[in-house]
Amino acid sequence: MSAGGMRLATLRSTPPLIDDVVTVELVGVSGVAKVTCRIAWVADAHPDGWKEKLRTLIAGKRYLLGLEFVNLSDESRQIVNEIGSAAGKNEVIRPDIARFRKTA
Repeated sequence: MSAGGMRLATLRSTPPLIDDVVTVELVGVSGVAKVTCRIAWVADAHPDGWKEKLRTLIAGKRYLLGLEFVNLSDESRQIVNEIGSAAGKNEVIRPDIARFRKTA
């Protein structure tokens, strides 16, 4: 996720179309925001392994989407910033997790 958009994966029977508009619900510390997004790009996520191939047969094909935020309100922008800030903090503690795993 960035200030301008986000990437996500979806299972669908048909590929999403570039320039389609979707609504995504984002959950932040201060609340929930429904955010309007434009599909900027679509990539085929090739299934790896038998579990992913079985999921494709049952639930549909997996696609990666690049979503561009459209007309964010101030409240929505605050939630996007909260999520981005939290993700950045997770990277800071990652070396501690790796160190813990070595000593466990």
